[in-house]
Amino acid sequence: MKRGAGFSLIEILIALAIMAMALGALYRTAGGAVRGVAEAGQRNRATALAMSLLDTHDNIPSRGIRDAGHDAGMDWSLVSSPYLEAAAPGWPLHRVEVTVSWNEGRRSLTLASLLPQRHQALESVR
Repeated sequence: MKRGAGFSLIEILIALAIMAMALGALYRTAGGAVRGVAEAGQRNRATALAMSLLDTHDNIPSRGIRDAGHDAGMDWSLVSSPYLEAAAPGWPLHRVEVTVSWNEGRRSLTLASLLPQRHQALESVR
């Protein structure tokens, strides 16, 4: 029997099966990349929110701060406590910690900073 030019049905089916598996792997990879970009965007927004909250508190009252809220689909909490390590005399410090969570609390980011305590003479001003 003389074989004609071209492909047999079985060769075409095998080629289609290989192509389908390759496309499936490509779609999974692309989907993972899209999820990664979305997660990075959320993390950037959470970092910006946490930094903004730290920036709004340039000095801390002697009693400390405990605050929480919700902004742009993210929950946040801000807590300060006296920093008892070596501090300059007359300028007590507070450790301020901001935690931002999203995706119903499944993801979170925490930033901490040391901020000066507000001078006692200024306590009544604010």
